[in-house]
Amino acid sequence: MKQMLAFYKKPWVCILSLCLFFGCKEESTMQELLKKASKEHFFTPENDYASSVKVAYFDSIIKTVPANKKSSLNLLKAEALLYAGKTKRAIDILEPLWDRRLNGPINYDLEPREEEKIGPLLAVAYLRMGEQQNCLHHHEASASCIIPIDPKGYHHAKEGSRKAIVMFEKMLSYNSHDFNSRWLLNIAYMTLGEYPDGVPEKWVIPESVFKSDYPLKKFRDIAPKLGLNINELSGGIVVDDFNNDDLLDVLVSSWFPSHLLRYFVNNGDGNFTEKTQTAGVTEIGGGLNMVQADYNNDGFLDVFVLRGAWLGKLGKHPNSLLRNNGDNTFTDVTIEAGLLSFHPTQTATWADFNNDGWIDLFIGNESEPNNIHPCELYINNGDGTFSNKTKSAGLTVSDAHNAYYVKGVTTVDFDNDGWMDIYVSNYKTSSKNLLFKNTGMDEVGEIHFKEVGTSIGIGETFSSFPTWSFDYDNDGWMDIFVAGYKRSGYGDPISADITKEYLGFPHQAETMRLYKNNGGTFSDVSSEVGLNKIGYAMGANYGDLDNDGYLDIYLSTGETGFESIIPNRVFRNSYGKTFQDVTTAGGFGHLQKGHAVSFSDIDNDGDQDIHVVMGGAFEGDNFFNSVYENPYQNENSWVKFILEGTKANRSAIGSKLAITIIEAGQERVIFHSIGSGGSFGSSTLRAEIGLGKASEIIKLELTWAGSGTRQIFENIKLNTFYKIIEGNPQIKEVYLRPIPM
Repeated sequence: MKQMLAFYKKPWVCILSLCLFFGCKEESTMQELLKKASKEHFFTPENDYASSVKVAYFDSIIKTVPANKKSSLNLLKAEALLYAGKTKRAIDILEPLWDRRLNGPINYDLEPREEEKIGPLLAVAYLRMGEQQNCLHHHEASASCIIPIDPKGYHHAKEGSRKAIVMFEKMLSYNSHDFNSRWLLNIAYMTLGEYPDGVPEKWVIPESVFKSDYPLKKFRDIAPKLGLNINELSGGIVVDDFNNDDLLDVLVSSWFPSHLLRYFVNNGDGNFTEKTQTAGVTEIGGGLNMVQADYNNDGFLDVFVLRGAWLGKLGKHPNSLLRNNGDNTFTDVTIEAGLLSFHPTQTATWADFNNDGWIDLFIGNESEPNNIHPCELYINNGDGTFSNKTKSAGLTVSDAHNAYYVKGVTTVDFDNDGWMDIYVSNYKTSSKNLLFKNTGMDEVGEIHFKEVGTSIGIGETFSSFPTWSFDYDNDGWMDIFVAGYKRSGYGDPISADITKEYLGFPHQAETMRLYKNNGGTFSDVSSEVGLNKIGYAMGANYGDLDNDGYLDIYLSTGETGFESIIPNRVFRNSYGKTFQDVTTAGGFGHLQKGHAVSFSDIDNDGDQDIHVVMGGAFEGDNFFNSVYENPYQNENSWVKFILEGTKANRSAIGSKLAITIIEAGQERVIFHSIGSGGSFGSSTLRAEIGLGKASEIIKLELTWAGSGTRQIFENIKLNTFYKIIEGNPQIKEVYLRPIPM
């Protein structure tokens, strides 16, 4: 029996078993597995997101059905064309159907629910046509997609918005409580420069609702100048130093399997060079999210790519572990590392759960009734391989846990005991969120977890999505943020709820949660701090907008529908007491779909810039990524550290910093934990810390994750970048020249 168990612990045996189960060959490579998953589980008519495939499918069956069935199929084809980006062809089908509905003859071959779809689809198609002709084809006028739209962003090609206005006003004449049409009507008028005066008074959304709570400086989008304005779909991002030249590089994904991972190397002169074709990633496409860590402690950051999210039974796509070879190339080592699995996911977190100096991996998977995909805990063996310890660690406590539709995971040492715990955000309204306390090692060296969320005030049952842990009030205890993700009614677009919130009407959409850590227990302080608002975020992350030493929030908002053109939202942390909406003041209110977010100082000037992956899920919902240049480089002080673990994991993930400063004559402590931030988008693992109006740094107290090594450093200068090696009492100053962007 022991020999049999030992046999099955070998990674290649597990791989062979998986291959047999999923019908692949023993010698299958990751490239072959990805191609197989793409063909069988993505580009198929059963996948709602593969719109072009669905168009071809409808074309094939329309030819064979009786005449009284063609209108119904043409309506479905028009919807698929719209979501495939073939807007003009969709309009050519929808216009005659709409004319028949208004003027006859009656569409006897359409059911009432189908007839009701024609008008909204045509209106959105007109609006989308305007977006394509202006926002996409003339992207230099990027202001056309930032709310409130300024004159530089007014549409030059006006037909789309004009026709959309006619449609939305017609639908509002039928139903004055159609808040979705009201929102889109105001947006259409904005694109023409006729808002608010041109909007009929009874349907206008007042300008005052968009006013920011604080006069944050304007951030400008410099992605086109940097060559980073990739025009693709929803995806992940990692901004970090992949080649160890002290400059931050960029790795971006787009979730379609046919889309490449894009790798950009920072030249240090204000330009990036794309190295995708030579980086070894051209056969490793797709991926909705990515997270980085140095899994093999060789000094180079590696990347884990997550796939299969939102696809249900079609979600059996393998993730990829990309080993960084140190020369701007990557190798997919998923199979040999023992990480090959086939589950729908977009979220994972790295941490040294057993405190052995090697970084481990927890993956949150999406389960539904009759389609169970348990979460996975992989413990690093220290030899380049991982072992699945999910069951023995107590992370599959019952079938109920396995049925959770996990959309976000984050690690947090919530009780400051030196063991990394796990918080799990679940999308389904019937599932509570979970906090697994790490109880440490047993007598045979196995790690264990216990679910304690409900007992400590954080096990709420609600629909949520991205999450993270951070110390928002600088009290030394890690707090937890999670964004709600549920609209008021099934089938209602979220833009209707956003409109209600702006106008002060009641709604049933889910709101954000901020759980304050009271020293091992939590309290929901969302209302108290002003975050009891609709977040509806997909990607999200935190960072310091103005280097004041308090961590702020960026939410990339939206949903799959084309009518979901709602602004991304940004909240400034005011002294750890309240959060202020600074969306419009900062120029962040992008109306296109937002996904992964990274806060990282790409120009080495001391403040954090923000990189946002834009674009939706459907193949026609592409848009340009944004890079917002931070204007606060001369406003407040800062300090930056890059940590190198020796007993701790090499990338120092989970290590804690406490910086004591003098500000306005008083001592103040700022806390920071090493990590990539939110659960959708990865910031640099460097510690980039704003210090407010600090006149001096008294000391840095550093606790290394896993090893527990504690070091204290003094004589640290303001506005300086340092490298710290665990155990070395000497701190090394690194000179980084600010890069003119």
